[in-house]
Amino acid sequence: MVFSVIAAAVFATAGLYMITAAKFTVTRRMAWIPLSMAAMELAMCGILAMGEYPILTVILMACRATVLTCCSISMKRDAAMARNRRRRREVWRRVAYDMAAEVQARPALREVKRCA
Repeated sequence: MVFSVIAAAVFATAGLYMITAAKFTVTRRMAWIPLSMAAMELAMCGILAMGEYPILTVILMACRATVLTCCSISMKRDAAMARNRRRRREVWRRVAYDMAAEVQARPALREVKRCA
């Protein structure tokens, strides 16, 4: 029972961290998975005894580890996407600045007066 409460706290912490630190909606949506698992851990607290059902306990532990691993990978991917977005924006700003400087450096065209 104590382990279920600890697991629920870990899942809730991971979910809340993902919601607050994520930059993209995909990662924020994925944060609901550990939060819902935390709610299920608290709702089913102590029903599955570790010693009575060792195979189910191992499967449940593998599922817990898988969800936490996927959350970690998702946060790393979110950080990489944010870094790439920042780099792309920096490149576009630099290109726009260079284009504006190039336009200003061109000599002004003289007006051509035509005889009618």
